[in-house]
Amino acid sequence: MDAAERKRKIIIGGALIATLIAALLVEDEDELAFQMPEAPLQPARTAQEKNRKPEPNTAQLDVSKLGQRKFNPQAGELFASTTWMPKRAQLDDHEEHEIKIVQPVKIAPPAPTAPPLQFKYAGKTIADNQTWVFLSQSGENFITKLGGKINDQYRLDAINDDTVTVTYLPLNVKQTLTINQKLAGNFR
Repeated sequence: MDAAERKRKIIIGGALIATLIAALLVEDEDELAFQMPEAPLQPARTAQEKNRKPEPNTAQLDVSKLGQRKFNPQAGELFASTTWMPKRAQLDDHEEHEIKIVQPVKIAPPAPTAPPLQFKYAGKTIADNQTWVFLSQSGENFITKLGGKINDQYRLDAINDDTVTVTYLPLNVKQTLTINQKLAGNFR
């Protein structure tokens, strides 16, 4: 056993002994605190004294002298409902008859549109007179040729040095992806 371990055991043992002594002292104080002082015994009351009703105390406060509580009108209603809506304007009698009910205008929902292209151009290669394009989307890579499908939702229609044209198949909408030559690689 090295010196550091021995020192640690001595400190822990000392703390244990101090805790035990403190617990014993607290127990002794609790026993002293709960001892009841002896009180002189009073004679037992008779059955007549027990059954006798106490006489009403006529010196009690007369409640009618208290009066009614006065409320301050500036305090407002205690249980009033609150709302953020503005109060409606009061209408005169002749204005009530002139109110017209306006039917809400039904607006047609906007025409569906293709989602923005999430593809990134990774490169292209030409093999056997076919151009193959490498695209990525959310960490997933796609390789396709002209006329091929990408992700069953897009079709590759055209490719040149600056753009890739695809068609969003559910709506038959053409979209263009711009090629950034600095970031993408071209394989030939």
